[in-house]
Parts: sequence; structure tokens; C-alpha cells
Amino acid sequence: MADTVADLAGRIAALERLVRDLSRSSRLANSSIENGALTWYDELGLLRGSWGLLGDGTFGMAAVNGPPPPIPSTPTVTSVLGGVAVTWDGSFADGSEAPADLAYVEVHFSASADFGDDKLYAAFYSAAGGTMTVPASGPLWVRLVCVSTSGVESEPSQVAGPAGPLPVVAQEVLDGMITELALADGAVTRAKLEAGAVDGTVIADGAVTTPKLVAGQIDGLVLAAGTVNADRLVAASITAAQVKALSLTGDRLEFNTVTAAQLATGTITAASGVISSIDASVITVGKIKASQIDATNLVVSAANVNGTVSAAATAGTVTGSIGAGVTLPPTQLGSGQIPQATTINGASVVTGTLDAAAIKAGTISVDRLSAGLAGQVGQKWYDFGDSASKWLNPTGGGTFTTVAVPDAQSGGSVMRCAGYVAGAYRPDVKIPFDPSVTYRVSVRVRQTVANSTPGTNQKLYAGVAGLAADGVTFVNVNGANAVSSQFYAAANAQDLVAGAGWVTYTGYIKGTSATPTGSVRPNANAPAAIHANVRYLTPILYLNYQGGNGTAEVDMFAIEVVESGGITASNIKAGAIDGQTITGAVVRAVRPDGSVAAVMAPDVGDGGAGFRTSSADGQTYAQMQSGEVTFGAAGVNQSLPTGMTGEASGGTLHLQSGVISGGAQAHIILASGDSPLAAGDGAPYIALLWDGSGGPKNADMVVDVSGILLPRNMEWGRVNITPVANTPTSVTVSGLNVRGKSFTGFATPVTTVPGTTVAGVGVSSVSGTSVIVWVTRANTAATTVSWAVYGR
Repeated sequence: MADTVADLAGRIAALERLVRDLSRSSRLANSSIENGALTWYDELGLLRGSWGLLGDGTFGMAAVNGPPPPIPSTPTVTSVLGGVAVTWDGSFADGSEAPADLAYVEVHFSASADFGDDKLYAAFYSAAGGTMTVPASGPLWVRLVCVSTSGVESEPSQVAGPAGPLPVVAQEVLDGMITELALADGAVTRAKLEAGAVDGTVIADGAVTTPKLVAGQIDGLVLAAGTVNADRLVAASITAAQVKALSLTGDRLEFNTVTAAQLATGTITAASGVISSIDASVITVGKIKASQIDATNLVVSAANVNGTVSAAATAGTVTGSIGAGVTLPPTQLGSGQIPQATTINGASVVTGTLDAAAIKAGTISVDRLSAGLAGQVGQKWYDFGDSASKWLNPTGGGTFTTVAVPDAQSGGSVMRCAGYVAGAYRPDVKIPFDPSVTYRVSVRVRQTVANSTPGTNQKLYAGVAGLAADGVTFVNVNGANAVSSQFYAAANAQDLVAGAGWVTYTGYIKGTSATPTGSVRPNANAPAAIHANVRYLTPILYLNYQGGNGTAEVDMFAIEVVESGGITASNIKAGAIDGQTITGAVVRAVRPDGSVAAVMAPDVGDGGAGFRTSSADGQTYAQMQSGEVTFGAAGVNQSLPTGMTGEASGGTLHLQSGVISGGAQAHIILASGDSPLAAGDGAPYIALLWDGSGGPKNADMVVDVSGILLPRNMEWGRVNITPVANTPTSVTVSGLNVRGKSFTGFATPVTTVPGTTVAGVGVSSVSGTSVIVWVTRANTAATTVSWAVYGR
């Protein structure tokens, strides 16, 4: 036995030596790979690279399935000759170091800020960065994209630009480079001049004198219209001998530039033909005296009339500008003879002579009229997305452009806002504020490009900014001169969702307060007050708040007065009054013959508040007041009107098949058949029943609905969401009208793959008017989500 144990111990010791020797030796010792490659996998079994013979027949190492590289930092672009210089400092947007698998950093450029025509120019192949020049003939925008050795691209960097090429010769060098000393006497002839090529900007003041001109070589064809000013000519240096006959006309002279000091005596005569080209617009007042005018060459047509034109002036109809105090007889004005360029002030029009027949239809707009805000002509200001250049973005880094889009809701264009827009307003819009009227502020927007982190920095603020009496100083909710903390009655920190489509936000403003707020006020009956120091209103916008790099589009922004005098039936759209309160009013239903069919009023005729229906002869059929329902004359128990059956007293009120009847049993029945709980004709009914002994029938109150129940404290529906893969993506459902003081929301996906492909759904920001619905999905397939909002 001892020998067996000793032998077993020896064998174990020998095995331990063999294992130790094997662990110390190379695992590929004396090994080779024939016509193949060695591959590497990570801990998850994912192929990360191979070494050896590659698929294209070459030998080397190939990396695959690497992680996305970091986003490069924003490049610097500067103008250089022939293009723009692009510089990258080798850093990354998140401050990380260059990854070990960095291959290169691509340089992309475009002629537009949204990179609609993205073009690749070259790349930086070193993590240290560098500078390269991109050829350009106009302004360019530049951004960078990092690429790893696995071929994986990063998200693009922030956009830099625009920048354009430097001019080869500065404009300051070109201006005034031709002077008198550069010209030999008689060197400039008509053959050396291109038609319209010589204007005042290329001639130094006083540089051209008579010795430099060949007689008759300069005519109207080589002079650009209105380009030669008097300060370019030496006094009396150009005489008739230097001017080609009939070549100098009024369109070659700038207004008021040729005065008597520039004309040699006797150089302009009737024979020269110049007189026919001179009208009032090129004559300085007081420069031509009566003694210098040949009566035979003066015609009334195209003259600047200063005085009274009599009927005897038959040379033509006066078509020039008409000065103040000038009287024109009707015989001197033909139909349509006053051109659009003519200026007519109030003193030029005889009182009472301008009527509607003399004004072209559609030529006078509301902004040309002066009227009080409480008058019959209300104030309205609209921006249909076609005036991006008029908006000022004082603190944000975003850009405004007017872009034509086929799905614009108002007009054919939108204002595209790329990047962070902070406190943008219209300096040219100053709407006088009247605290006694109600203003409606509306904006229609959509988010077309999400922020680099979807669902963040995409908030909207929309409303008005207050201006003081000087029309320049801002007045915010605190009374301070600041563009921030203004009155965001339409939208206040409203999250926009990319792909959700057009959304309209509306708010109301009226009156002033010493301590106003900037909250949203969508109810016209509860408008927002603004600061007492506000005298003017101007529109204000925040988009991609705060610091987002997404893109939003504005289709419409409107500020309008919604009350101007009384409201008549023609001013109320059918179905527009829903869930609102009418205070202190009498509502009448009138038949076609003018008789009153029904009255709802604080006093229906006998001192009680309620509702009364009447026949055409004035007899009261039914009256509801002070918690009672009576038929016939008020307070009298009498027979029901024709078409009604039953009793006017008792503990039961029946509404059945259009018939009202009474009974002794204590219950309420609304039905269409003969049986209270069985509608014989299948029409909807509601039944709430008690038995005759005072106890509940079937032990509980019965609510039986044969039809569709539409509770006002519930709304539900479906929304379609196209998500970003593995990222919570949301859509805002707005326009709800759920009754209640507190609200609860629910959502569920319409899918056959819950918990796998669809990871989950949810809701947030639940209110009586809107709810945000979320979905997280492993891919980008559109997903339908059912939602519901309950109020209590």
C-alpha cells in the first residue's frame, strides 16, 4: 500500500512540472497559419480585428466594429486669397483625448448654413490638427467629422462661418486710381471708352479738364446715367465744343449736380437739343432765371409746375411732380396721367375732391389708416415667415433665413431658425399698447432638426416684449430694461419635438399690473397683465432654448386686437363657444317669424333666474327656475302643452321618445322606448332607478348607457411616433379640453413586440390642454401609441 501511495505522489509531481512548463511556453510556438488570418474578438464575442491574409488578397491588420469616435472641436475659418483657411487645433468637443484608432478628420464645406449641399474637401491625418485652404468664390460654412480605423464616423462638429475669400485688389486701391496726371493730353477718345463705363467713382475730384478731352468724343453712350457729379468737373471746363451734339441728356446727369457755375455762357442753346432733355428734377431751384429761358423752347408737358396752369396751356398734360399750393384745372389731368413716382401732399389736393372713385381698389391697407384700438378698425400685425431679415437676435448664436417650403401653412415660405435664438424681436414693429383692449398673440412653429442630444434644449418662448414711451427702452415683468423675462403669453418653456409637425400656440394679454408675470395665458377670459410702464408691444421669440443646435421653423406670428366694440352673432364662429362662462347676459332663441321661442336670463319674468320656453303667442310652456321645473304659467299646475303627456307634478321626470311625462315613482329615466330599461327602438338611453319604497333598485344605482359615453373629464386617442433607436422619443399632443383640477395620463403601445423591440412607453407634462407621449424602441420603425388623460 505504501508503494502505491508513493508511486501516485510521484506521478502527480511529474504532472505539475509538465503543466508549469507548458504555461511558461508560447501558445503559438512552432505554429503557422496557412492562407488565412488570425482574428481577435472582445469579451462579448464581437469581431474587432484580424491579422494576416485579408479579403482583398493583401496582408496586414484590419480593424472593424470600433466605437464611434468623439466629435471634433469647432474649426476656425478665416478669409485668405482665393478661399478660406480652415484650422483645427486637434481637440474634441467633450474634452477627450484623441482615440487610439483615429484615422483622420474630414473637412466638409457648404454654401449654406444647413449643409444642404454638403461637400468633402480633404482631411487632417494627424491628431495634432493643422490648417488647410479651401478654394472658394463666395462665403462658405465649414464643419469637421472624425473617422476611426474601423470606418466609423462621429457626429459633425459645430458649424463655423461664413467666411469668403479676400479680394486680390482692395477697393480702396481701385477708387480714384485714375487722375489727371495719369492721362496724356487728348489720350481719351470715344473709341477707348466702353458704353456706360465711366462714372464718378473712377474719376478723382477735379481730375478731368478740357486739355484731357478730345472735342466731341464723350457722349451719352459712354457715361453711366447719373454718375458724373458736379464735384468731378473743374468749373466751366466742359464747353459745347467738348460735348457731342445731342448726346448729353437728362438721364446722364445726377439730380442737382449741374448748376450755373458748371455751364459756360452760351453753351446750351436750342440747336444743341439739350433743352428737350432737361426737366425739373435736374434743375436746382433758383439756378435758371427768366432771362435765360427762350420762350419758344418752354413746354408745359413734363414740367415741374409751380403756380397755376390755365386751360390755355395746351402743349400737353402736366405729368411732373406737383408742388404744394399748385392748382390744376380738371382739363389738365387726363385719366391715369399722374405716375406712381409723383409726390402729392395734402396741400396739393383740393378739399373734397378725392373720393373712392379716384382710388384704385386694394391700394390702401390697414397700416395706412389711423384709428383708435377700440374703434371699428382693429389692430393686426402678421409675420408670415417671409421677413427673416427684419428680426434681430441680440444674444443668441442662431441664424434667420427665409426659406420657401411646399407645406407652409401661411403663404409659401417660413422663417428657418438654426441654432439658439435668444430674445429675437422686430425693431421695426412698435404696436401702441391700449390696456383697455384684449390682444391675442399666436405663433405657429415646428422643430425640423433635433438638438444633438434629442429632447434637450428645444424649448420655445413666444409672446411680446414691452417697450417704454421712447419706443426703444425695454420693460420686462420686473420693469427692467432687459430683453429677458418678458411676457410669454403664448408659449413659456414649451418643449418642441422634431417631426411632430406644425403646432399653434395662442395667448391673451390685457391690462397692466405692478407685479406682472410671464406665464402662458391661453384663455381669453383670463388674459395676462403687463407692466404699467409699457407703452408699445413688439413680438419676441426664443427657440432651441437654451443653447441648442437644432433647427425650428416659424410659419406665422400674429399680434391682433380681438375686441373692438360690441360682439355680434356674425363675429362668432359656429362652435367657438365651448366651456366658457357668459356673465350677466340674456340669451334668446328667436323663430323665423321673430317671436321668442326660449329665453335664458338672470330674470325670466317673475323675479327668478332660469330658462323659459314659449309658444308663438307668448304662452309659457315650460320654465326652470329656483330649482323647480314647472309647466304652463309660472307657479300654476296645469295641463301640458300639445304634444306632451303625463302629469306636471310628482317625483319623476320622463324624457322618452321626445315626450315629457310625470309619475309618482322616484327615479329619472331618459329612454327612447316604452320600457325604462329596454329601449324598444334601439336608440341610446340612460337610466338611474330606485324602487317605489325609497330604496335603491338592485341594491345600487344603475347607470345603463346604450350608446357612446362622452365624459368631459376624459380624452383619449392615438399618436404615431418615429423614434430614434434606443432613445426615448416624444410627441406633444395639444389642443385638449379635459375638465378637472388635477390630471393623470396613461399610454400603451400598439405593438406585437412589447418588452423586446418596444422597450417601453410613458407620458409627462400631463395637463388639461396637452400631454407629452414617449416611446423607446430598438429601431426607428414608426410606432402607434394609445394615450388617455383623466381629470378630477
